[in-house]
Amino acid sequence: MYDPHLHLFVDDLEVDASRNVTPTIGRPERRTHDPIVVSDQPWEGAGIGMDCSILPGEDGGGFRMWYRSFNAARDKTEQNLLHYAVSDDGQTWTKPILGQIEVDGDTNNNVFHRPGLIPDCRAMESHGLIVDDVGGPERRYKMPVYHSFHGDRDNGLFVLFSPDGITWTQHPEPIYSQAGDRHSAIKDPASGEYWLFLRPPRYHSRMGNGAPPGSGALPYKRVVSRATSRDFMSFSDYTTVLRNDAFDTRGTEFYNIAPIAYGNRYLAFVNLYDTDVERMWVTLASSLDGLHWHRPFRRERFVDLGAEGGWDDSWVNMSDSPPVREGDRMRFWFHGRGEAHARPYRSGGIGTFVLGLDRFAGLSAGREAGWIVTDRVQAGGNRLFLNANARNGSARVEVRTSNGTPIPGLTLDDCDEIRVDHVDHPVTWNGSPDLGPAAGERVRIHIELSYGQVFAYRFGNEARDLS
Repeated sequence: MYDPHLHLFVDDLEVDASRNVTPTIGRPERRTHDPIVVSDQPWEGAGIGMDCSILPGEDGGGFRMWYRSFNAARDKTEQNLLHYAVSDDGQTWTKPILGQIEVDGDTNNNVFHRPGLIPDCRAMESHGLIVDDVGGPERRYKMPVYHSFHGDRDNGLFVLFSPDGITWTQHPEPIYSQAGDRHSAIKDPASGEYWLFLRPPRYHSRMGNGAPPGSGALPYKRVVSRATSRDFMSFSDYTTVLRNDAFDTRGTEFYNIAPIAYGNRYLAFVNLYDTDVERMWVTLASSLDGLHWHRPFRRERFVDLGAEGGWDDSWVNMSDSPPVREGDRMRFWFHGRGEAHARPYRSGGIGTFVLGLDRFAGLSAGREAGWIVTDRVQAGGNRLFLNANARNGSARVEVRTSNGTPIPGLTLDDCDEIRVDHVDHPVTWNGSPDLGPAAGERVRIHIELSYGQVFAYRFGNEARDLS
């Protein structure tokens, strides 16, 4: 979903000026009220999901899921198991018998990894999955996994490798020693680097919880840091990229994030944890470089908790994978649970929702016409497409030179009014979609809007196939 010529209005980083428009976060169009995947096998315990990765099948058909289960009734070294599932449509899932890992004396299960395989390991957490050709066929699938050991001395992030996503081998050395137990990873399509988002080591030991006065212990809080790598084996020192600040409410912590490269930027679904009420929901952050993140909707929930008393009324977390396009919409998956963080008997399941394509957030105008002028952007194509809901009003678009001068033939007066709700509507001027001399140049886009919302714009040579 990386496209350097797709510009999202999720923040004002590329807006030079605006008037009479209001930032508005996207809302799911449809969301499951009941989980689509639940714990229904004896080896899974009460809760599944606990952060999961879902990717389309490599042959272009169906979906594959890697998820974790939690069973508080087991010995601590066997409470967390890693599982595999498949689906034709992303909503009805099958848990195939892999016959690989013995659980309770039997290999008739869909488990592909468990703590008991590693000497002295007492727990593990898996978040994120990368598929590429770096490292050869045996390392095509890369999954970072947190391991904790008795005594905590060897805790940290390790990596599992697999040629097919089913049979996995753990690399013996950690990729990040003493990192915390929540993380995510993506491969940056622009630089080719691996980005690992983690809890930095100094926060892992919960320093400050009962530490004696004068010990110099740091107060514990959950933040998100980033380290980079070229081979997914040797990572740089970390840089903290998300932390609570004076504008956040008391108790706000960043549990972890699910990052994706989307359009010409990076988005992060931030699992925001309120330690005062022991609940978690999802907010949205954006960045142009993956290092400096902005939270224009810090108090608005991109994915909210479910109804009181429901299966997802206490926690929701986004899956650690990008959404999947379904025509003019995107499908997402999320994990939910009905117990607070500190409760020992955790249940949980996996749900799904859809959202309009590219409609993470936008700018809205009402009766009084609003307008937006972008910063200088590269017109990477000979046509311009607008993602907007203008069915109750109208929108017009003007193309200007980099210094702000309207280009003859591409002015507001020349623009054919847009009065539809469409995710990739071709902008035309006097009936023509051709950008003419503006194609390939640095330009500014001026959008005028009334009774509507604009989400994104895109340069290209043809409309996207939305079938």
